Amino acid sequence: MTMMRIGVCAMLVASSLAFNTPTFCPVALRRSAALPAHQRAPAAASRQTGGKAAALRMSSPVMEQTAMENLMRPVLGAEKTEQWTWEGYQIRYASAGTGGSKPPAVLIHGFGSSADTWRNQYEALAAAGHPVYGIDLLGSGGSEKPLGVTYSIDLWSRQVLDFVEQVAGRGKGAVLFGNSIGSLVSCTAASDAERGSKCVEGLVLMNCAAGMNNKFILTDSRTSAVGKAIGGVVFGLLDFLLAQDNFAKWFFERTKTEDNVAQVLRNVYVNTDAVDSDLVQSILRPAGDPNAQKVFVKLLTGDPGRTPDLFMDQIGQPMLLVWGDTDPFTPLEGGYGKYFAEELVEGRPNTELTVVNAGHCPQDDDPEGVNKAVVGWLERLPTLRAA
Repeated sequence: MTMMRIGVCAMLVASSLAFNTPTFCPVALRRSAALPAHQRAPAAASRQTGGKAAALRMSSPVMEQTAMENLMRPVLGAEKTEQWTWEGYQIRYASAGTGGSKPPAVLIHGFGSSADTWRNQYEALAAAGHPVYGIDLLGSGGSEKPLGVTYSIDLWSRQVLDFVEQVAGRGKGAVLFGNSIGSLVSCTAASDAERGSKCVEGLVLMNCAAGMNNKFILTDSRTSAVGKAIGGVVFGLLDFLLAQDNFAKWFFERTKTEDNVAQVLRNVYVNTDAVDSDLVQSILRPAGDPNAQKVFVKLLTGDPGRTPDLFMDQIGQPMLLVWGDTDPFTPLEGGYGKYFAEELVEGRPNTELTVVNAGHCPQDDDPEGVNKAVVGWLERLPTLRAA
């Protein structure tokens, strides 16, 4: 039942209802390796700085217009919204305070969300002297949603590292902020043997989970044999049903209504006043993208990848954990919430925990509490890195 509940919630809480899932980890098919060298976007030319983005590959003018409108749609709370071409795909990102002298902050959204979910952090972090960037992961928000891609945490991790190198950091490291799936993307980027230590100066993780989808319980050492057996049946049935295109379309269309999205958001927020029209529309609009439903199915039925405890020893950067105390997906008292809040805080150097009265998206649910904790930690980051 948990998987089905999260699957339905994911669909509703998803900006494109087709992009991420409330759990996270790596396993990727690298599109760039499959492309001939002459087809790859050169790094120096990959950033789009003006009003026109490259044309999206769509089968009709109406589909192209819908996708383009989402790509160009201004990100809530940001000073500027731009486009960046990554491995031939169009990526939407936001920025604020780009003249700041402190390490840049790169904000990575959670399941089915977008850079809009950080609407209350752009101004606060910029005011503290940090250039701020929010990015829509491939397949999410306003970014392109290609079907010929194997989505994974590794894929998104590589996207984030390239973004730091080509756009946000430009030769310097950045502090990665993640919520939900974005936290695992951040961890995976930091653990990269070749680029992690150079590109990532610190991590701010908000309500991290354990895999790209909940199939991680089938191999996770923390799940009982009975849980794995039940999970195998549930996931097998879910995979079968979602492989039926008519069912997948019905399931997707049935959930992506304004009332449903608003209700599910209220279920995972403490401050229900934050569930306003802007937030709901930031989720509904990308759900109208032509490929949104099929990408959602890919994410929900794909390989979940590794759980974070399996590679945490490869991460050396200082880490701040910010956790909503009423999160129904990664509760503090069990599963990977307990792993982060207890095992990691007690056993890992330079790891701190701040608990706020919020649900699964604390940065939007309690922005005042989150911003206060984060800005204070960022002020101490140089000392933590030197320790």
